[in-house]
Amino acid sequence: MRNEKYHVYKYTVHTYDRVDSTNDVAKRAIAVMGMSMDCSVHVTGEQTAGHGRQGRVWLNTEGAVMMSIVRITKLGMNRIPILNLVAAAAVRNVIERITDGRADVSIKWPNDVVTSESLEKICGILSEVVQIRNIKYAVIGIGLNLNARKMPGDLLQPATSVYLQSGLSFSVLDTVNLIIKEFDLQYSLLEKDPEAFLKTYAEKCISLGRHVTVIKGDEKRYGVGEKLFSTGQLIVKYEDGSEELIYAADVSLRNQTSIDEKLAIKLRPKRKKASNKRDNGRVLIIAGSDNMPGAALMCTKACIRGGAGLTKVLVPESIKASFALIPEAMLCFDDDKIKELTEWADVILLGCGMGVCKRTENLLESVLKSGKPCVIDADGLNSLSRHKNLYALLHEKTIVTPHAAEMGRLCGIQTKEVLKEFTKTAMTFASEHRCCVLLKSAGSIIVSPEGEVCYNDTGNSALAKGGSGDVLAGLTAAMLAQGAKPFDAAVLGSYLLGTSAEKAIAFLRNRFASATDIIDIVHSELQ
Repeated sequence: MRNEKYHVYKYTVHTYDRVDSTNDVAKRAIAVMGMSMDCSVHVTGEQTAGHGRQGRVWLNTEGAVMMSIVRITKLGMNRIPILNLVAAAAVRNVIERITDGRADVSIKWPNDVVTSESLEKICGILSEVVQIRNIKYAVIGIGLNLNARKMPGDLLQPATSVYLQSGLSFSVLDTVNLIIKEFDLQYSLLEKDPEAFLKTYAEKCISLGRHVTVIKGDEKRYGVGEKLFSTGQLIVKYEDGSEELIYAADVSLRNQTSIDEKLAIKLRPKRKKASNKRDNGRVLIIAGSDNMPGAALMCTKACIRGGAGLTKVLVPESIKASFALIPEAMLCFDDDKIKELTEWADVILLGCGMGVCKRTENLLESVLKSGKPCVIDADGLNSLSRHKNLYALLHEKTIVTPHAAEMGRLCGIQTKEVLKEFTKTAMTFASEHRCCVLLKSAGSIIVSPEGEVCYNDTGNSALAKGGSGDVLAGLTAAMLAQGAKPFDAAVLGSYLLGTSAEKAIAFLRNRFASATDIIDIVHSELQ
């Protein structure tokens, strides 16, 4: 790229072979040339000191777009950050246009362009302001990974390029020209109709309506990106019900993953057409009591419908007759055979309808000591909370599935505190006890011991009744038995319960939908 200049519309484009950073070049030019730098663009082939927000380094990649746009602006200082949004919208639109939609990209508020599914960063934007004699110059730096065949290692955030997403290569200067034209179009829309601009931006912003983490120094808060303020700031509604207007300069914002059909299909265990029952996992279910045979029936039926190859059930002999409804289940009534049963099993589910008693405590200890992948639910969790010495037996292949009240008992806090700090509570327990947590509420959160997080917002009020948790436990155990990792199994179990409930409610309405109705529909979800 030679040092030269040319014109695109009213913009003068200055090109350089190598600079420290295009923003710094633009600021120096403004200091010397003043108002003649309005509508100037500075483009380089290489940066030696490229930088982003909060002092982060922007690394050079092969065939990248590195440019800065200068505009004199009459926007108030509180509104200048909205130019970040203008640049992000322009870049996103250009990528979509040149790749003919092959690169599916969105905007992560305020100004990162990322892949819509995996949130890999493809473009970063940094706007700065220079004020000379009461004239404000906005300098908008754009770094777009355009033609890179591979990305540098050890990045703070997963990144990609237009080439890696589309398989297509592009001229850097042709792309620069398109970005300039689109930026001017979006800038004009902002000046003419700010509300219309924000509406079009919001349609491509994946931080809206999504779970986000707001980071201020060492503090992290969790909530949902509710909407955009008139000057482009993000309004976040936190889990405790409070709202905050977020300024990009003050915080770091991270989008969190939510489960949807596309992700569920990706996580779903592969099932060979020629497989036999042993290929799809052996599940031992320890559940039920004299007063609660239904819980054992529901989790067992859900596990079988969920695809587990073989299912054994250890229950009190007094409820044997109830299992005539599930002929596929193999029954056992002798607790003394627990060692033999855990050795047989690939996966163990314990707790549904067992009651809090010495028997539950003893069997829980045996299950945890086996080290097998396991799902602990209901009275298994209530027994665990009463015998905290057993916490030391929890391991990375354990999935605990508490609702808010059970989580409160496990943590020694009130239910309202769990709901107020929903995400933080789940993450803390998962980290401290090295297990996977599926914390259930109107929306559920799944957390791995390593801090991986996924939210599930599927489902409806049909699930707010007895038996839903038993179904969830059975589905999760089935996914685990078929080879899903504990975190993935919990995500899938939660999603299947929620989406099945949505179908059940369409057929039967709220008051008629029971847990067994939901189980019957799960079968079609798994085909």
